[in-house]
Amino acid sequence: MSLKLHLNKKRILYAICFALFCLIDQRSKTCSGLDGWLESFRDLTGVVMAVVIMSHYHVSDFMKRKLPYMVWSIVSIAGGVLFCLFGQEYEYFLNDRIVIAMDVFLFGHILIHTFIDLLIEKKRPKLNKRFACVWLFMMLWMIVSRSEYIWPLTYLIMFGCFYLTDYTREEQEDLFQGMLDGIILAFFLIQGWAFVFRPYDAVRYKGAYNNCNLNASFYCIVLAAAVSKLIYTTRKSANKWIRLYYWLGIGVTLSFLFMTIGRTGWMTGAVLVLVGLLSIKKITGSKNFIKNCFVVVLCFCLMFPLVFGAVRYLPPAFHHPVWFFGEWRETRVHSWDKWDSEKFVDLDELLKAVSGRIGYFLDYFSEKSALAIRAKAAEATPEQMARYEEALQQGYALGLEYKNQSIPVRKAIYKYYIDHLNLFGHPYSEQGFQLWPTYWIGHAHNIYLQYGTDFGIPVLVLFVALMIWAAALYIRQFLANPLEKPEEAVGSLLFLLVPAVFGLFEYCWGVGSLSITLLFIVWRRAICYEKER
Repeated sequence: MSLKLHLNKKRILYAICFALFCLIDQRSKTCSGLDGWLESFRDLTGVVMAVVIMSHYHVSDFMKRKLPYMVWSIVSIAGGVLFCLFGQEYEYFLNDRIVIAMDVFLFGHILIHTFIDLLIEKKRPKLNKRFACVWLFMMLWMIVSRSEYIWPLTYLIMFGCFYLTDYTREEQEDLFQGMLDGIILAFFLIQGWAFVFRPYDAVRYKGAYNNCNLNASFYCIVLAAAVSKLIYTTRKSANKWIRLYYWLGIGVTLSFLFMTIGRTGWMTGAVLVLVGLLSIKKITGSKNFIKNCFVVVLCFCLMFPLVFGAVRYLPPAFHHPVWFFGEWRETRVHSWDKWDSEKFVDLDELLKAVSGRIGYFLDYFSEKSALAIRAKAAEATPEQMARYEEALQQGYALGLEYKNQSIPVRKAIYKYYIDHLNLFGHPYSEQGFQLWPTYWIGHAHNIYLQYGTDFGIPVLVLFVALMIWAAALYIRQFLANPLEKPEEAVGSLLFLLVPAVFGLFEYCWGVGSLSITLLFIVWRRAICYEKER
């Protein structure tokens, strides 16, 4: 009984940690960057990850060999205080300096514990050495590249220790289930906040983010969690009402995803649902795949009116709109606007925009595309015009007649970034070009190209290889025994597919992003694959 209670406490702890990862993602993508909170929330990833790792430890581990821990505590606390007081030259904002000091303090103890386990106690999980070596080589190449980013070093330490932590099978199950519970909990909290403070006045729904694609990425992760929970309840033959809850949850998430009007999000969501339904078919051995597809469509049709009604009519009931940095404008809904103001997006406007996105290849959309709005936002400065003329001469910039056409835009972006690939990458200051006189392209809109541009061609190749390799391992695990915790193998695949598929047309927004954090977490299953066989 005590062991069960202990593990339940761990599951609750993990759920809280993953809910915090979701909050970190939301805040690091919506803070202004002018007060240090963007960096603070991003660096809190290390603090939360430290809690996840240290949950495996026992007090006796530290008492057994107290000296190194005591020495590190004294040194790191003293150094952290000095850094917070006098480290403004290295990090301007005090709030971020405090978080960095916490990261260093916690991971110093974790590194000591990891080395003791490896060298003295001879305890570590049985690793898939080939996968682990490829991952390690990729991380080291990122560190020595010209990118000037420090996060590859911190991720090497953070997730290297995570992979070397010898979790028990019970802890691994608690970790996975806590991850699902935490993501779903965060969805209710974050979307609930959006219902109160984020009126629907832009046709591509942004929710609690300041960008519809960021919002779509979050919904895809929630969808992966809901599908994984449905697989889990199916395997457990849970009460039909519990399974119905997750079926409807999938319908709700697809409804939100639909309202973002992002074809990348739609494609990713379709892949996640398809993989989930095929997995359920394999688990149950039934021939109801087509029936389950209709159930998903039915759940979407049932939930969409409720979702749209909540998005459209709940915020006006509270009249407390919140804008993120750079969002405010007179055309947005304000607290004094009536509930039936023309500023709100109605159902006809949403469906018209959706039909425009779907019918793009026949009659290209978009008065309201993000690129078109930004291109019209201001007059070009002389510096912008000079950069634009240079990009035109190099064959990368486009004429204004293409500003509403996503395919030529994507081709121009990809051409630029492919042409600039090299062995050791580029610092951020050397990247980007002036696509139009008033629109600067600052990233590759493709996670693979972006990693190749930041860190070099070897990282691009290894990153793709690890994605494919891990997916193959997860599928192999599932097919080898579809009834042995299939939600963990399939769930790992689903969380990997979010950046893998979404990242084909978007960057996934780099370090601190929920999708990238979860990718590194589910890679553990591939690195420790031999133990799971």
